[in-house]
Amino acid sequence: MRKINEWIKTHITTIIFWMLILGPVFDCVTSLSIHLLHVQLTAIMLFKILFLGILIYDLFFISKCRYKKKISLMVTAIIIYMITYMVIVLLHKGPDVFLYECQSMLRTFFFPIVLLTLYNLYLEKRLTVNRTYLHIILITYIAFILIPILTHTGFDSYAYSKVGTIGWFYSSNEIGGILSILFPFFAYFLFQQKKLWGIVLIGVIVGVYFAIGTKVPILSIGITFAFFMITYIIYLFQKQKWKQLSCFGLLVVIGIISLLLVLPKTSFYKNIQIHLEFLEIDSISDLLTLDHIDHFVFSERIRFMKHTKENYINADWSEKLLGIGYIENYATDEVNTKLIEMDYYDIFFRHGVIGSAIYFIPFLWILIKVIHQMIKHISIPDVTSVILILLLSLFSGHIITAPSVSILVAYILMCCLEGEHA
Repeated sequence: MRKINEWIKTHITTIIFWMLILGPVFDCVTSLSIHLLHVQLTAIMLFKILFLGILIYDLFFISKCRYKKKISLMVTAIIIYMITYMVIVLLHKGPDVFLYECQSMLRTFFFPIVLLTLYNLYLEKRLTVNRTYLHIILITYIAFILIPILTHTGFDSYAYSKVGTIGWFYSSNEIGGILSILFPFFAYFLFQQKKLWGIVLIGVIVGVYFAIGTKVPILSIGITFAFFMITYIIYLFQKQKWKQLSCFGLLVVIGIISLLLVLPKTSFYKNIQIHLEFLEIDSISDLLTLDHIDHFVFSERIRFMKHTKENYINADWSEKLLGIGYIENYATDEVNTKLIEMDYYDIFFRHGVIGSAIYFIPFLWILIKVIHQMIKHISIPDVTSVILILLLSLFSGHIITAPSVSILVAYILMCCLEGEHA
């Protein structure tokens, strides 16, 4: 046992590094397995569960952090809730859906466990926080989308109607979330280089984001560039660098004109046209109804949320406390497995008052510390990425409830705690 403890203690940083770096490869292999073999590859999930087990083992049996008791208590509460949830599923819904419910629960609670255990390692100074990892991960994801675009071997972002490619990946929602929260870090790094190749690379990345055809990556680009431009303009005003301000303004104008010229040829623009035609929208005023906004902007998530909310209200008190689960109205004619895809609502309704409290308390605890650090040492990519994480978790989902994305969220928060020069 001592040898195992020593091995984990020595290699925990390496394990986390490879888990992060191999994330794009895991997602790609899973996608190819589903698309080509029509098989959901469980080996990747088992590997992630093993990773989770190593982090938990390290926390309880190896760590000597001063916050160990508090963090261990939170992780213990999560584990007890998960066991209780599985027992209730087995008793109320039976063994037929047990695996599906447990798998969905593990996907959701992957984030708070990883967040707490990484924070524990961070406090012990056993976690290597390096933003270069985030750059490598983003470039790998971009490569696995760009190469298929150039070789015409990629998969469609949508099953029908709309256009776009997600490269060799499967879920456009999860990949879109990953590309969104990583973009501020790499874009800021390229801007700091002040080299022509950096501008060209940014152009390539933006082109890939538009080729995917989904709204979320484009929103992330818009928010990131807006934050960067506003802060840079303020900086130039304060330093009274009028010549640089004029050149920057000219560059922005050229960029906007170029974007307007290229935009109609992108999958993103074509999808907007397809969507507006489907809704029979002829003017902006036609779009300004709740149903049309829900359909066009939120992809009917508000409608799904209302439906799940109604099922939650009609549930018994035990389900209100512990959650209605991922299969609504089980064993009835109105059975539903569709997620809302708005993380905060999904977590609350699926896991109830108790489950969501156990989930969000550690998240808010660490988030408050992150915000405090960012106020002391303002870092534009940190602020931008955290805002994107919080916004996308609310509006598009698959950010803190999907392991591929949530492990990056946890690591980004550790980077933000480290500060500007991590």
